Amino acid sequence: MAKTIWKFNVGADEFSVRMPLGSRVLDVQLQDDLVQMWALVDPESEQVTRTFITYGTGHPIANADELTYIGTFQVDRLVFHLFERNGFLF
Repeated sequence: MAKTIWKFNVGADEFSVRMPLGSRVLDVQLQDDLVQMWALVDPESEQVTRTFITYGTGHPIANADELTYIGTFQVDRLVFHLFERNGFLF
């Protein structure tokens, strides 16, 4: 099956996103004043819930070993870092 790229909204703090199993997050950026992430997905795969967390620069990160770094983005001169909580299946 052909894969495609889907866009997902990035929430504040900790948030969950439903996406096809095995999706690979490609990037996170600001688009039209909204934080978005793009993922390579197989639209035919079953949907799963994945959990992401946003941290500001200098903020403490509890359980950092349980997180996977996704990317960094800026909003109004503030710098944020997006992580995914480990535990999903590729």
